[in-house]
Amino acid sequence: MLNPDHVASRPGVFSISQNNFWEEVRAAATFPTRIPILDSTLRKTSFTAGNRTSLAGFVRIAEALVELGITDTCLNVTWSGDTQPTPQDWALMKAILDADLPLRVNVWSDILLGNGRDPLPISPREGMERLVEAGARIVAPGIVPAPDADAEKRQMEQLDEHLAWARELGVTTTITMAQAGMRDVDQLVRTADHAARGGATRLDVMDSFSTMSPETVRRFVRRFRAGIPEGTAVSIHAHNEFGLATAAALAAVAEGAIPDVSMNSMSYRCGFAALEEVVLALEVLYGVDTGLNIEKLAHVSRVVAEESGLPVPQLKALTGSYAHLKHMPGDAEAAIRQGQGAYPPISHLIVPEVMGSHVEWVWGCASSNSLTDALAIANGIELGSDELPVVRRALDDATAAITDYPRWLRPEEASAILRRTVDSLRTGESLPAIGEIVAEAVADATVAEAIIAALATTKYDRVPDAPAVEAAVARVIAELSTGRLIDLLDGFNRFGERGGARPGLSAKEEKGISESEESARTALVAAAEAYEARFGFRPVVAARGLDAAAIAEVLTRALDHDATTELHRTRKAVADILAGRIILLTGK
Repeated sequence: MLNPDHVASRPGVFSISQNNFWEEVRAAATFPTRIPILDSTLRKTSFTAGNRTSLAGFVRIAEALVELGITDTCLNVTWSGDTQPTPQDWALMKAILDADLPLRVNVWSDILLGNGRDPLPISPREGMERLVEAGARIVAPGIVPAPDADAEKRQMEQLDEHLAWARELGVTTTITMAQAGMRDVDQLVRTADHAARGGATRLDVMDSFSTMSPETVRRFVRRFRAGIPEGTAVSIHAHNEFGLATAAALAAVAEGAIPDVSMNSMSYRCGFAALEEVVLALEVLYGVDTGLNIEKLAHVSRVVAEESGLPVPQLKALTGSYAHLKHMPGDAEAAIRQGQGAYPPISHLIVPEVMGSHVEWVWGCASSNSLTDALAIANGIELGSDELPVVRRALDDATAAITDYPRWLRPEEASAILRRTVDSLRTGESLPAIGEIVAEAVADATVAEAIIAALATTKYDRVPDAPAVEAAVARVIAELSTGRLIDLLDGFNRFGERGGARPGLSAKEEKGISESEESARTALVAAAEAYEARFGFRPVVAARGLDAAAIAEVLTRALDHDATTELHRTRKAVADILAGRIILLTGK
């Protein structure tokens, strides 16, 4: 528990306003000392449009939730008027149940209870038996609005039958009540009371379309709980149409309800009450124990994002990439000088490590001398008074030159510029940056970026030695697909042509050709045309040091090769040309 003593400050953990614990604030709510969390991450991830989660991925999410300390989760199995359940729902339920994790899995199904008037495609008894046979031990019929008094009476009789069957089969029943904000409250409470007295262990009340304000949710829960047996567990399920799902969940907890939440706000439409927001607000701002392993929150967030394919929005509270990002000069400087454990937290309320996250800083469009000095010290460099403004200007100029989002330098990029600038000042040499050199040598921007990455450097670093360049380029070209390699060939001149993507470099490479006899150049063009007709792609030869006759001989011999052999030779030639260009431009 993060705030058992209800204090404004806990060194190394958080620092919040003492106003949260004014007597009038605390007296206005009845938060319990500990509250269980009802998790809907699995079912809400399955509902999220376009998710790519495999069954194995759902199991990995479930395992991460167990690491977090979640004990209760929910799944849906819909029949949707058919005689068979939706295959995806059924497969997900089986995968989670068969994983045999320490989770109580609440399985809602629309086949378990009707509206008291309209027939279901199969009998509720058969539906429940199929769920139980598959491994379900907690089942959740949904009480939908009955169309009239007679239907309501029949619906309650069917509910009684269900509860009797559940006892017979040895399973637990919870009750789901959807669209609660749009229903007649008296009827809702009446049916909820009937269910609770019949043996339902929890009533899951859903504001399915965010129809109630947080203040209304609080009063609704108070009225709802007053009409059912004391001690009956109630959960509240809030969507996020107005961005108030977390607030609604907290309002419900203030009246003793259990919050129904999902990691990363996963769900359809605008999302759902975010597990991480609700839990950390309860733990820190209200001093409520959730029993969870808070240090696992960032980990679970990453697992859900990776398995679902849905990235966490950058401005997402607590887990978004901007949540602990420091870019203002004072904040970035503090992050550099104080590190991860800075307390009080840097322009934030919670030390990120507490939730398994970390502080990041970037060099943005605003800077300061003090920030420059902090970066230098972190790199083991002491700047002279005449060097500091030059380094700062180099960093600011590099940032200003960025035209695409995001306009900032990552720490490794800023450090590379600092070191290169200091080297230049102290040696008197104008040192090239790898990004400038590779961009000049390689016309294809994607391949250029891949080469920079393969060099294990940033585009602002100095150029490595020739063997490192050759190895990096060879690795990148070797990984290109055949189609991508052939596309790359279009950036090279045909023999006999002028211009091309890098005409100056091509002219230097083909100096031997230009100095050859005209008859030899004509023979080379003929050999190149025969080559392209034979293989369907442009011939490429590392031409430096070769005359027209030597290159024509290479192409003529190649006509006897099969396409696989020739593509292998071509791939090596492209790597040799690009590496040679980079090395030539560095002057090494």
